[in-house]
Amino acid sequence: MPSTATARCSPPASRRGSADSALELRVLPRDGLGYGVALYRVEADRGEIGPAGELVIRVWGEPLLGILDQVLAAIRRAGYRSTDLSATRRAPFKVCEEDAVRLGLLFAALKPLQKHRRIEEVARAISSMEPEEAHYWFSKVTTGPEQGRVRRALRIMVSDE
Repeated sequence: MPSTATARCSPPASRRGSADSALELRVLPRDGLGYGVALYRVEADRGEIGPAGELVIRVWGEPLLGILDQVLAAIRRAGYRSTDLSATRRAPFKVCEEDAVRLGLLFAALKPLQKHRRIEEVARAISSMEPEEAHYWFSKVTTGPEQGRVRRALRIMVSDE
């Protein structure tokens, strides 16, 4: 049964206020190729001090197109409009932690894939994970020396590779 945990994320009281998450979604313009999106880890108490933060994972191209509906759903749940996602956007999206973790996991698992069928298959499996399982895998695919191996293992586990 698919998880409905991401639907429980409540949007922040104000888009300009700090969100619960220490993760934020940013748009990365790409020279004439449209844009990509990236997940950054930021200090929770940094306020509005600029674009500081540590890049966690970024994605563009076919993998991003395969999950664009999930990215748009996450930013809508955070109180933004779908049209806010564009190559010209400079302000980060402050999304709830649950959505940020799930998007980061999707980015990490899908980044090297090009076949649309596999992208959809892996994305469907990740979106149906329980929140605890998504957090576990997110921590494994974004930290440590074995990130590449863990990402591949996750793709194999959730798809017919």
